[in-house]
Amino acid sequence: MQWRTRMLVVAVLGCAAGAPAAEPPRRLDPLQQAVIDSLASPPRTSPADCFEAAVRCIEIDSPELAHDYFKKFVAAVGDDEKERFTLFADIGDAFDAGRLGRLERALAPRDPAAGKIIGAIREASAIRRRDPAQLAAAAAALGSPTVQERLAAADRLAAAQEDALPVLADVLQSAPANSRPAAAARQLVASVGPVARQPLLAWLGSDDVAHWAGAIEALAASGATDVDDFLFAPALVENTPPAARDAAIRRLGGEPSRDAALARLAARLDRTLAPESLPPIDELCLEPITKPEDAAGALGGTLTGTVERYVWSPEARRIMRQRMSPREARSAEAAHVARDLIALGVRDPHAIRLVLLAQLESLLVEAGRDAATADTIPPASLRQPLTPPDGFDPDTAVAVVELAITHGLFEAAAAACRSIVPPDAVDAAAARRGLLSPTARKTLVTALAVPDAGLQSAAATALATAAGDPPYPGSSRVVDVLRHAATATGRDVAIVVHPEETIRYELAADISRFGYEAVPVATGREAVVAARESADTTLVLLAARSISPTPIETVQLLQRCWPGDVPPVLLVVDPLDDGRGCFLTQLVLKFREFNGVGIVDRLDSFFEATTDPATGDAVGPRFPDSLAQAAGPQAVDPAARSQAREARLARSREATALLERMADRGWEVARPGDPPRSLVAAQYNRDDAAAARPIR
Repeated sequence: MQWRTRMLVVAVLGCAAGAPAAEPPRRLDPLQQAVIDSLASPPRTSPADCFEAAVRCIEIDSPELAHDYFKKFVAAVGDDEKERFTLFADIGDAFDAGRLGRLERALAPRDPAAGKIIGAIREASAIRRRDPAQLAAAAAALGSPTVQERLAAADRLAAAQEDALPVLADVLQSAPANSRPAAAARQLVASVGPVARQPLLAWLGSDDVAHWAGAIEALAASGATDVDDFLFAPALVENTPPAARDAAIRRLGGEPSRDAALARLAARLDRTLAPESLPPIDELCLEPITKPEDAAGALGGTLTGTVERYVWSPEARRIMRQRMSPREARSAEAAHVARDLIALGVRDPHAIRLVLLAQLESLLVEAGRDAATADTIPPASLRQPLTPPDGFDPDTAVAVVELAITHGLFEAAAAACRSIVPPDAVDAAAARRGLLSPTARKTLVTALAVPDAGLQSAAATALATAAGDPPYPGSSRVVDVLRHAATATGRDVAIVVHPEETIRYELAADISRFGYEAVPVATGREAVVAARESADTTLVLLAARSISPTPIETVQLLQRCWPGDVPPVLLVVDPLDDGRGCFLTQLVLKFREFNGVGIVDRLDSFFEATTDPATGDAVGPRFPDSLAQAAGPQAVDPAARSQAREARLARSREATALLERMADRGWEVARPGDPPRSLVAAQYNRDDAAAARPIR
């Protein structure tokens, strides 16, 4: 971290030399002039003095002179990296965030490098405040006989905030409860506030059992709420260290009932896995492009939302900051609760299924860090987190599928379906008999109706390979899903609906520039049919005055368009329609309850770059932003689109091969009127034909 900060400083100090020229200084009033005179005599030469002068100039509303002093500060910074880091850390400690922020905002129009330098100052100060050795020394000084040393140590620990929690927890664990260091540590932990909860829970969920007592004492001192559920395992598990068990029991107000604890933890895990438990994003970051084919049109990487969390580092043996996706943060908390349920000997079937789902979600999150998906993980690996102590059971895995669907975890549901697929060595007789009970088979048939192509394909594969031969209720839907998945050719198809042929083909040409294969149609009915014919349909442009049926009826039919994913819809308002009184307002009111629907126009600026008449700056087309608002940022991210195309193509190949095997077993997989040729050959011929027609 220090090396990165120092390299950033080297880079931005070099940029500062090319800053634009300062504006002529304004005329100062007598009070301002008095401050400026005091700064000029004696002359400021050291870096710290120059920086202080720049801050004081901002306080008297003199940004021009502040910029002059800031340039002197940059010029006075030495080349030694260690001294530079110490200087920046000292400055960061001397000036609060508000004063640094005001200086940064005032200098930004005059010096583009100023923001980076001030950011490096903040980071250097934060790094030094978090230094474990200095924090440990400050914690030890809480017991000093000298008042000044105790106050200085308390100030140092208070400045570190949540980074001081580990050493404060050690004090609470090792010092007598009524001692001066313990009292000071409790006050400092309480001053951290609600943010102390997550770091301490992360520590309590680690294998650092020797320090659990201190973490529990710190949780009690912090006043954190909604943490009692995490203390049941330390209070009831037999091999918990006595100090940790006693601390947990004191915090809980007595030893809890094991049955009550299991019920509370199961309810807690149920809530944690729910969609509303995803933590809100607190920062957007740009992940680098790793594949050259994904780089076209990408702004340096993939934009993702992250949250900051503390995690236990087994290598460093301490809790550390880490940025992660909201899904990873939720999965980490669910894994903590699941481990506690296992430690307490959970026996309730529903609670066991919740634990299995949490373990499966953890596997998928871990695989996602390596760009793996449920489609690429072998079924044997998927069975491991779904295997209770008495062994893997397909019916239990299907119960996890149902649970995952109710919690909105469609990827986990698809993974659980894939775990049911028998190995290639299974004999034909076993495949015909089936491995699933009628109840489990019915659950998988229900999963075919969930609007998620990955889950539909996985459920159909599980039914085709493990549910036995037809007929049974829903067996025809298995064939429908697989036939639909087999239509994918690895392209992004956009259906363009407009009653006027000229406009229809203009829109088709416009959308094709964004990497879509356009399919122009005249009516909403034709759009619904086209969407059902291709698994590659990823977008629908629908004219706001389309007919047969009306736009709202067309959207309703598209959102019930089974099988496959529900495509986003951009409702296109013609220029004349936009000026017809309340037409646009009525349109917004009609579609405000629909998800995945955006209302746009077809002006030139929607698909083409334009120039801002006020500034003369180039302005990009509005289409990507409108699509991102309607369907999410992944709809316009090149890397995400490429990954989605690869997933559709993989499902197409798998479905084609599976349909061939099903035909050999006696399934009726051909539609009436299909030509008498193999499905594999048909797939390859369709791919070759589609490659030569960008607009149909």
